[in-house]
Amino acid sequence: MSLLYGAHRHDGRLDPAGGLRLVAAMAAKASASTTSAAGLLGSERAVPGGLAWGVWGRPALAALPGAGLGTFGSTVHLVAQCRLDNRADLLRKLDWPADDARPDVDLIAAAYSKYGADCVAHLVGDWAFALWDADRQRLMLARDATGNSALFWWQGGGQLLFSTRLQTLLAAGPVPRRPDPRWMAGLLTVFSDPAHPTATAFQDVHALPSGHLLLAERGAIAVKRWWRPEDLPPLDDCPLPELEARFLALYDDAVRQRLRRGGGSVAATLSGGLDSGSVVALAAPALAEQGQPLTAYVHTPRFEAGLTHASRTTNEWQLAQATARHVGNVQTVACPTEQMSPLDGIRQWLDIAAAPSQAASNWYWLLDIAQQASAGGAQVLLTGQGGNATVSFNGSGDLWPAMMALRWRHVWHELASEEAMGLTQTLLRRLIKPALRPGWHRLKAARVYAAERPPWSALALLNPRLANSIDLAGAMAANRHDASFISTSSEKMDRWRLGLYRGADNGSAVWATLGSAFHIDVSDPTRDQRLVELCWRLPDELFWSHGRQRGLIRSGMRDRLPEVVRDSTRKGLQSSDLPARLLACQGELLAEVDALSRHGLVCEWIDMPRLTLSVRSVLDGTVPAHHDAVDASSMLRALAAAMFIARHG
Repeated sequence: MSLLYGAHRHDGRLDPAGGLRLVAAMAAKASASTTSAAGLLGSERAVPGGLAWGVWGRPALAALPGAGLGTFGSTVHLVAQCRLDNRADLLRKLDWPADDARPDVDLIAAAYSKYGADCVAHLVGDWAFALWDADRQRLMLARDATGNSALFWWQGGGQLLFSTRLQTLLAAGPVPRRPDPRWMAGLLTVFSDPAHPTATAFQDVHALPSGHLLLAERGAIAVKRWWRPEDLPPLDDCPLPELEARFLALYDDAVRQRLRRGGGSVAATLSGGLDSGSVVALAAPALAEQGQPLTAYVHTPRFEAGLTHASRTTNEWQLAQATARHVGNVQTVACPTEQMSPLDGIRQWLDIAAAPSQAASNWYWLLDIAQQASAGGAQVLLTGQGGNATVSFNGSGDLWPAMMALRWRHVWHELASEEAMGLTQTLLRRLIKPALRPGWHRLKAARVYAAERPPWSALALLNPRLANSIDLAGAMAANRHDASFISTSSEKMDRWRLGLYRGADNGSAVWATLGSAFHIDVSDPTRDQRLVELCWRLPDELFWSHGRQRGLIRSGMRDRLPEVVRDSTRKGLQSSDLPARLLACQGELLAEVDALSRHGLVCEWIDMPRLTLSVRSVLDGTVPAHHDAVDASSMLRALAAAMFIARHG
């Protein structure tokens, strides 16, 4: 993935030579924090109006239709990393020839010239850009709605600095590195405060949320949300077979659009599930048409002795192999990640990303897969991380809308189709619980916040004094946030489905950073904007019907995935051998915790006694009384946060 970066002085008095030196220093930091800078190129440009910016990456990536520097006329200047998936539609709107081969970056500039800031509503794909309008003397930063993109900025000293990578932005001399306690508390408790939508791990450094744009004019900054999918009308009146066909055609196109590249090969992550399996099932035949194979990387356990789970699949290799054999044209690669411990993964991630993220327990194998894919010549790495909220959504199972519409035959058919569950359980799942759920959530929230222990104690190793100083409980209560995660409200489920739940520095920014560090395009077709919007509008009976959840993808993949994968109800367990991996590096782990326990700010923000107890609990395989310890994943999240604080506090 290419990288963009730049600097803007509000008074327009940025010395071109000085501006170019500044952005060149940012590019140098990007080069230093990648796994290999060989063959990477940067291109900087000074723009009249107090701007200097650039784009950096592999020549082959820069040769893609969208990455690079662009202009339209003499007044619109643009730097972008992008892949537009609606070129034909946009060419038609711009009255350009259908076979026009100008790059996507020029199409964005032309769209702005025609529509102004509203041009973002006409762009579909994975993109982020900075645009200077010389006529209006206005800088615009914008991000796509759902893609793997990121855009960070800092304002101070009469200037605004920005980059698609946090580490690069921090390389600019003026940008401070002060950890943000409120953001850190949100990370540990898995809470994104709507009152601080642009917050990052560093105070005064901001992240533009997906589906938002920023306008900077004469020192004034305005952040606006331009994507509002919740306002789209439902598709309740369309025949279900027609909707299913529409979904499959769109999903196939979303995958094919992401196969565009300037050279190199295509790789994918693959598990034993429906999300990554369906991506591979669509990508491999499309690549076969080009005479290209698909390489699929499968995370596997390093330690299998005694590795069992009552309801989860702990080793997905056999299921992944079954998918590869059924689909064809797939070369599978097992990734046990023997060379990197979870602690090594945390250190390497902090070197690359500059800040922690929630999935600290997965960093070691995600880094391993990205490194192997890059070393193998891949320029595109497909994932299916967003599938649970879109293509393989469970459905709510709520039959009350059908009851209110007097669709008695449909209600009876659905109840009868779940006869294996028994009438009582079926009525409970499909009618009684949906009716009582809103009141139950209000009652539970009141009980949770009235309890003596903080509601997040079971998963977060946060120092209570820090939580009290920022009134974390009050912020959660005001937003009706269930800090215990015992159940999920319909409102929160809706925000999760649309990708609006986790704030600015969310999962898409993590994948964008991973791709930038290993100079590959990490892309998720299950989060295609068109697909997200369609799945949001589909009736629930496409997702939960005939007694079967995740019905849309199971039906759509009936001939594309093997039955053992398509009909499985067991979910995979990522990092299933994590306790054994931690035991293998226990000396290093205990030494790290001991060192962190002597750091002042770490002890002020992290509950170090509970972190130490949690580490011992994981290593000993015991669970202390009173739930003072947390599980291995939550422990590593806190450990990563502590290591970050020690670096910058």
